Amino acid sequence: MLALPWLASFGYVLLGLYYAVNGALHFRHFAGLSATLSARRIPCADATLAIGSIFQLIAGTMLALQFQLRLAALGLAAFTVLASLMMLDFRRAEGAAREAAIRAWQANLALTGALLAIARA
Repeated sequence: MLALPWLASFGYVLLGLYYAVNGALHFRHFAGLSATLSARRIPCADATLAIGSIFQLIAGTMLALQFQLRLAALGLAAFTVLASLMMLDFRRAEGAAREAAIRAWQANLALTGALLAIARA
């Protein structure tokens, strides 16, 4: 088996930055995302979005830096499932919007699986 110790570290950086960057970008689109949460009857939409985005930013950075790796991975796995439940309502969508939401769910399930594998390692 080929030993490439840097490869796992690079993977942690890529996955961690995915979450950290998206958490930061939520603040750029805060009003629209908050309106979506409100429309889905998520309580305290502004606070929920702010807390979730800050968590995503911090936990993603922790994953990228391999700091408290298991905790960061488990936290992001839980975050991904909860965010998907809140934001990706494919059951009520139709047509292209439904297909996009289903694909996003599938991608998020794959990310959750990767995070759980990291937490197990």
